[in-house]
Amino acid sequence: MSGARIEIALEGSALRTTLGALAERLGDASDLADLHDAIGALLADGVQRRFIAAKDPDGTPWVESDRAKAGARGGRTLTDTGRLQHSITWSVEADGVLVGTNVEYAAIHQFGGEIEQSARAQVLAFDGQGRFAARKSTRRRKTGSVPIAIAQIGARRITLPARPFLGIDAEDRAGLAGVMQDWLEAALP
Repeated sequence: MSGARIEIALEGSALRTTLGALAERLGDASDLADLHDAIGALLADGVQRRFIAAKDPDGTPWVESDRAKAGARGGRTLTDTGRLQHSITWSVEADGVLVGTNVEYAAIHQFGGEIEQSARAQVLAFDGQGRFAARKSTRRRKTGSVPIAIAQIGARRITLPARPFLGIDAEDRAGLAGVMQDWLEAALP
């Protein structure tokens, strides 16, 4: 899983040893897959909560995006198309669970950083009244040609603040205790 992720690994930890010993006593020392799957589902749900609340795992509100400040296209930070939010998944591993996303731009949002854009040209399309229009909408016109212009856009550097969405918050911690208790109760005869 590329992009950004958190890893919960029990290998070598006292918790892993305890769970392994308990599983051995219960007759299946190596299979913690159900527990790992439940943990992954819980943590992925926590990420979804943070997207809705626009807060990091510590409860700090994300720095609001310019688009959100302007109220454009839904106006929610980190939610232009919803691709990042809806890409959160988990993967059960032998020694834990991975929770994250394979979206290429996830890391820049999770950790922040700078993006350098090269100079480029942009094609601009105009409607019949000379107003800027989306190119898709101008293609649908049935009357004549569509006026266009080419704009030269200079190189620029954009600094994005960190807006952590992966992590474990207080609600996740409480949920983890419940998931582990449920697993133990189901495993005990």
